[in-house]
Amino acid sequence: MVKLATVGTGWIVDMFLEAVKQADPEFVHTAVYSFREEEGQAFAKKHGVEHVYTDLDELGKSDVDVIYIANPNALHYPTAKKMLEYGKHVLCEKTSVVISEQLEKLYQIAKEHQVLFLEAIKALYLPEAETIRNALKKLGRVHMAKFDFCRFSSKYPAFLQGERPNIFNPALAAGGLMDMGIYSVYPAVYFFGAPKEVKAQVNFMPTGADLAGTVLLGYPDVHVNICWSKGSTSGHDSIIQGDKGVLHMNTMEYFGDSYIEYTDGTREEIVSWTPGRNPMAGEARILYEMVSGINRHEDFYQEACARTRQVILLMERIREDAGITFAENCYQC
Repeated sequence: MVKLATVGTGWIVDMFLEAVKQADPEFVHTAVYSFREEEGQAFAKKHGVEHVYTDLDELGKSDVDVIYIANPNALHYPTAKKMLEYGKHVLCEKTSVVISEQLEKLYQIAKEHQVLFLEAIKALYLPEAETIRNALKKLGRVHMAKFDFCRFSSKYPAFLQGERPNIFNPALAAGGLMDMGIYSVYPAVYFFGAPKEVKAQVNFMPTGADLAGTVLLGYPDVHVNICWSKGSTSGHDSIIQGDKGVLHMNTMEYFGDSYIEYTDGTREEIVSWTPGRNPMAGEARILYEMVSGINRHEDFYQEACARTRQVILLMERIREDAGITFAENCYQC
């Protein structure tokens, strides 16, 4: 049996736990951490979990095998660091760290303790990711891509009423890029690698967080235009354009339904997404197999670590060009 503890009590944790149930009966949620006792108890009761922790050291000393971290961004690094030091495997929600130095420190600790550190980005744990990447060969010479992930935040009305939700608080390393933009940055790196040029612009909120923005990634032969927003839902397809056809994806969150429309007017279905399917199922299954030893996924792990390195560095470049800054403590190692 692989024992799982969760850090955080938001809706994303609920979705991940549903994926865990689908992964394997031997993948068992046994503990909840929250720095608020009442909140932790309520979440544990909701999921039928007995153990509730409000102290990370106590959680680290427990018999859990793997930790899923989904607390505010600024807390990802210190939480992951402590759990890795206790010899726990860690899957950390995006964006896992703020700067590359933090990421390298986590990889170092993970290696020393012979455990895993992974960033959760659901789309790239799904087989559809490779299917789409292989389909790019059918597009001929690819010259442009437009990745759109704009979704109205459920927390935005509270902000308009004068509240300060965590997701709009730069003191917690939050904002549109870190929450939404990264869903498109990862596929850009996955499909095209690290860009040569980065040009970014954002709309700032009174809190100092970015609400929405765009970034142009320049490659020798391809331009990738990324846009994100937490203040509106666009509903636009994301596309990759070649001289033989255009690949359409209906969401950058997990690619969804995808097809190629060729220049001669014909259409080829590439991915058909089953309604109701949990998009986190891929990462839950792979995590279980890696931790249990059923399949170490060595190549996948090495590729994932290398890609996360590229993505975190690119996120730094985008923030620098756009003028996005966080509280000083967010950059500490």
